[in-house]
Amino acid sequence: MSTVATRPGPVPGATPQGSVAGDGREVPTDRAHGAVGPAAPYALPDAITGALVVLALGAPWAPGLVLPVSLLVAVLWGLRVVDTRRLALPPLVVVAAGIPLAQAAAVPTAVDPMRSAVLTVASALGWACAAALTTLTPRRRAVVLGSLVVSLVVVSAQASTDLGGLTSRAGGSVVDGRAQGPFAQPNELGAYVVLLLPMCVALAARPRSRAARALLGLVVVPVLAALALSLSRGAWMGAAAATAVLVLALPRLVPAVAIALGGVSTAVLGLALLGTTGPAAVVLSRIGSLGDPSRSPDDHRPQIWELALDAAAHRPVTGVGAGGLETWATRTDSALTLETPLHAHNLVLTVLSETGAVGALVLVALALVLLHGLWRAATSTTSWLVAAPLAGLAGAAVHGLIDMPWRNPALTAAAWLLAGAAAHVHRPLRPRAERPTVTPRTTRAHDQAAPISETTDHAPERVVERAPERVVDPTPARRRRAWLLPTVLAFLASAGLVAGLYYLPTQHEATAVVGLRSEAASEGQATTGPDELKLIAQQYSVALSDEAAVDELVDELGIPATSTAEATVDPETTTVRIAARSDDPQEASDLADRIARSAEARADEDPQVVATTLSTASPDHTRVTPPKPLLLACGLSAILVLAVGLWLLRRQR
Repeated sequence: MSTVATRPGPVPGATPQGSVAGDGREVPTDRAHGAVGPAAPYALPDAITGALVVLALGAPWAPGLVLPVSLLVAVLWGLRVVDTRRLALPPLVVVAAGIPLAQAAAVPTAVDPMRSAVLTVASALGWACAAALTTLTPRRRAVVLGSLVVSLVVVSAQASTDLGGLTSRAGGSVVDGRAQGPFAQPNELGAYVVLLLPMCVALAARPRSRAARALLGLVVVPVLAALALSLSRGAWMGAAAATAVLVLALPRLVPAVAIALGGVSTAVLGLALLGTTGPAAVVLSRIGSLGDPSRSPDDHRPQIWELALDAAAHRPVTGVGAGGLETWATRTDSALTLETPLHAHNLVLTVLSETGAVGALVLVALALVLLHGLWRAATSTTSWLVAAPLAGLAGAAVHGLIDMPWRNPALTAAAWLLAGAAAHVHRPLRPRAERPTVTPRTTRAHDQAAPISETTDHAPERVVERAPERVVDPTPARRRRAWLLPTVLAFLASAGLVAGLYYLPTQHEATAVVGLRSEAASEGQATTGPDELKLIAQQYSVALSDEAAVDELVDELGIPATSTAEATVDPETTTVRIAARSDDPQEASDLADRIARSAEARADEDPQVVATTLSTASPDHTRVTPPKPLLLACGLSAILVLAVGLWLLRRQR
């Protein structure tokens, strides 16, 4: 009779200390007596998860709760470390501990020690939240990250409904009435979307059901709308970088992202077709300002960067302390003394000026660890719980090259939670496999089990191998034909786009410039102050833009009733620009000059000001609206991206 060799194993029903059951539940254990049943060990992980959920949901609307809740999480995590006697932290969290340490090193020499100490404590508590998140099971981490997504959707919905009247000046470099939601400024809303948009996209693409994916895909719409209406150019760049990283880490999201990009391009095309006035014109002018972002007269970034470099030069080792740049501006001869900056509007310069060379070394180490994590995520099979936070942090880093609105407690808390979730990228990952080969189908069930081992007590072991039957798989042929329908649709759509743009009516925009000066000043008696004169210029722009007055001048000139005009004042000046639009360049120029003459006539009856035409309109220098090249580029981009998305969807069947 044959003998069966056995290996020592665990006692049936017992689970090692600190282990996780097959269904993802943590099994409570006792060091001395093994399993103790469903008792207290559940309390700490559940309490940590609940506190992190409260932090994720409430931070945007109650920033004052961030520090108390973070302190609660830190205490609970400390109790769990003491209870389990384990402190195994991933490399990303270990390196990130250098952030509060560098800030603490700068406190003794900080220009504002009290504020620096408060910000250092806030950073330490944020790091504790990230460390606590790394100790939770994937199911609990998913709950916390899902809470962040819920918060993002609610914030985006509120921001879209609270949008004010959009107005732009300086070629779209300055826009008033931007969406900001519960935050203090629109750039903070954009930064919040950049951090959490990858998780929203990844979560929407998880369900296997197409109906569920479509339903969750609708949730992304208000998020993208909030990102667009924030009109934050840095956030737009950060969102693009985050999307690229997300696709590299999760290639299965390529079809969904392609469709989303096609939708965005279609939306831009639709805005351009709506006309050149109203919110559509403001958004398009903001997009156009990406090529020259320094046109804004209210943008003091060059002076702020110079101030940050000056602070770093005077305190090269430890800097001026966290939050000390504002105080440093008041101690110098800088032009920013009256309007001190909260930060350097650049991540690298902020770290360099506030924490010096110590903080710069921490930033370099953190960047290297993140780059290594991105490489691992791109070359290995990665969960969305890791890939999406990594993408959000990458997008925030790109956004940080232009702006740094992370003094907001909600943004700081979200960034620390993403760091804790992304830290699991340095856990063991599976190498990304090549494209799986199709297993040939068989007609008999037992043929799929080859080779089969047959042994008995009296006969030697023999192996019976059966070759599977060859069956032709039609999948490769279907994949080769997957390009046909997208190509045909793309060709037809492109032809329709070109034909539509050919017959699309356009308008010409001509500009005349009128300058206002004080009537008293011309006689040597400066009785009208500059502030009052600016107010008068604003009143003139409103009167000259009045629709009834413009329509009266249009009838007087005998030009088409579709002609329009608008007057604006250059920032901090009394210069009024009159932009007239008509189907013909000569008609647009005549209307602009006629409105300029009406401004002079109005000033003749006004004893306070004198109006002078500084520049007349010229039919040879009009601007054609809407810009057909921009429409063609947006339309072709949308068609290309949608065709690629359709091809990828058909290829995966």
